[in-house]
Amino acid sequence: MKKYVRKLLCALLAASLILSLSGCNVIREMLAEPTEREYAGDHKPEWSGETETEPTDETEETEETEETRRPKETEETKPSGGQHDGKYIKTSDKLTYPDHVASYDEIHPKHTPGNLKDSDAVARLNEVELTILRQYISCYVDADILFENPEKVGLTSIDASKNAWGDVTTTADKYPEKKAFYEKQRDLLLEIDYETLNGDDRIAYDKILYNIEESIYAYSYSAFEYYTMIFNSLVGPQSEVLFLLDVFTFDNVKDAENYIYVLKDIDRYYDQMCEYEETRAKYGFASSAESYEAAAVTFDKLVEQKDDCFLYQSFEERLDKIKGLSSEDRARLIKENEDAMKNVVFPEFEECAKRMRALKSSGGTDAGLTEYKGGDAYFEMLNRNQTNSTRTVEENIKALDQQILKLIKDRSELTKNSSVWKSEYSQHKYSKGTVNQNLDFLRGAIKKDFPAVPSHDYYLMEVPKVFEDSFSPAAYLGFHLDNFDSNVIIVNNKNVDKDFGVTVAHEAYPGHMHQSLYTRSHTKHVYMYVSGSTGYKEGWATYCENYAMRYFSGNGRSDAVKYCEIDNDFTLLLSTRVDYGIHTEGWTLDECVRYLNKYGLFVTKSSFQRFYTLLVTDPCYYAKYGMGYLWTSNIMENMRKQFPKATDMQIHTAYLDSLTGTFEQIEANMKKTLK
Repeated sequence: MKKYVRKLLCALLAASLILSLSGCNVIREMLAEPTEREYAGDHKPEWSGETETEPTDETEETEETEETRRPKETEETKPSGGQHDGKYIKTSDKLTYPDHVASYDEIHPKHTPGNLKDSDAVARLNEVELTILRQYISCYVDADILFENPEKVGLTSIDASKNAWGDVTTTADKYPEKKAFYEKQRDLLLEIDYETLNGDDRIAYDKILYNIEESIYAYSYSAFEYYTMIFNSLVGPQSEVLFLLDVFTFDNVKDAENYIYVLKDIDRYYDQMCEYEETRAKYGFASSAESYEAAAVTFDKLVEQKDDCFLYQSFEERLDKIKGLSSEDRARLIKENEDAMKNVVFPEFEECAKRMRALKSSGGTDAGLTEYKGGDAYFEMLNRNQTNSTRTVEENIKALDQQILKLIKDRSELTKNSSVWKSEYSQHKYSKGTVNQNLDFLRGAIKKDFPAVPSHDYYLMEVPKVFEDSFSPAAYLGFHLDNFDSNVIIVNNKNVDKDFGVTVAHEAYPGHMHQSLYTRSHTKHVYMYVSGSTGYKEGWATYCENYAMRYFSGNGRSDAVKYCEIDNDFTLLLSTRVDYGIHTEGWTLDECVRYLNKYGLFVTKSSFQRFYTLLVTDPCYYAKYGMGYLWTSNIMENMRKQFPKATDMQIHTAYLDSLTGTFEQIEANMKKTLK
């Protein structure tokens, strides 16, 4: 499977860089290959000038059915997916494809308990965990960003001059080898007598085994390698590479020299990504000419910064932190950095633009996965991995449709009495001012409802001016996960709005930063915090975003706050439903626009085009956010109903103590804790 985003595990999300609609980027890796992102932003779509709905005293009740919830078809826009006619886009016969959508039981069969017990069982679990970590974190970029001291977690030193970026993909011919690797790790794990494990050992076993079995399935069909493009113009690695390079810190001259090796290896690394796109096109999975041109434009914009990139100054500022750096070494390193940037990095980006434009003649198209042979099975696999849940696509669609109708009903009930709280809603300002003021306020406000985290530091980073117009108000960046002080809050003062405090809650307390710190301090298993899925993280952060509104309102969880929560949920869940519609029912751009407009979002084809392209070329982009949030909030409500005497502090603690398994694993562990 493609591994390029593992390098971006703590870089800023491309969606925050390019779109204000979303807080987090894509993770295409199968979960057994750990990847970590600690960031977020505002994931609310901005398809039109106004997405919030103003409450009125008059309500219009409409009864919706399965038929009215779906877009009406016309001859011009009738989808070819959904009830597929068997005529797929022609792709290579050299690849292997699934002939059916695998069930959960096929991928995760029941196992007979093994014989290893107690300390032997724990030793085997640790052995498998470390083997997987070493398999995955095998290059300098991964190890240096993930850990301040990688050797302390069992990762030996990696020579940046020989292995800076590693490899982008697992080519189709290597799939059997990768599958065999995970099968071996599964078999070793199954020798453990699970019942003798306790605490986070048992939780880690569940997660690692689940992820290994998902990877075994993922490497069973070589076509899975080619369904999606790498250089997506909105969320591809090129969109955030400059920010990633700014993450590297220098404690000594060797660190700075290794950084220059990283710059020089961008030539080989991005060539691999170009080769992937070319192979993908050759196999019949080519994207549209428009998508290739859009990708090329993103590289053009990078090249434009060749002479005035913020990384030149950033490099010199990082050199300032090296104690005892001689003037000779400083001058040498500055020259080597500039040479690498101007003679390797930017020329490589220019080459990528040319190679993407050369693919415009491939005759490809941007199509939902339902249009490809095996695409339904691939999407089902993505659905499990990206949404952090064992539920099927069909179950998620049903849950989405039900929740959207519930939101409509709840909003209707609230508007009946809007005269009482409309003024509060229209004048609400969920912020205490600056980012520091909001951080200080939230740190104190959440103490009664959320468990404490370890002592830690963070520092603020302002978005470079070149990105101010396209960056969300804030983002969280975590790196060196073995150090609680490696936390960055990125702030874009130009885009701070009246609800900035809620954004800070999403990013910091009690959202991303709080969860990351808590998880890292409550497990000895590194795998549990370097392999957390986007669905888990975004589910928690969005839940916290809504929860935190009550701290700012002055009236607790008032009706005005509830209406704001509905505003937040509505566009996110509708976006998620469109994601599923495109890839399971073949919804066209017209159909997506009609669906969204039916719910009052005032979308046009032109305003939604780039989002449609994002969803078509990046399956499950919204599903991981929308379903992650839906299942997180459902778990919280289920626990409140089943354990009515439990406080929110107890429920939130039980949730976080369950660590980063699937939502089903989390809920099962919470029940054991709260009973």
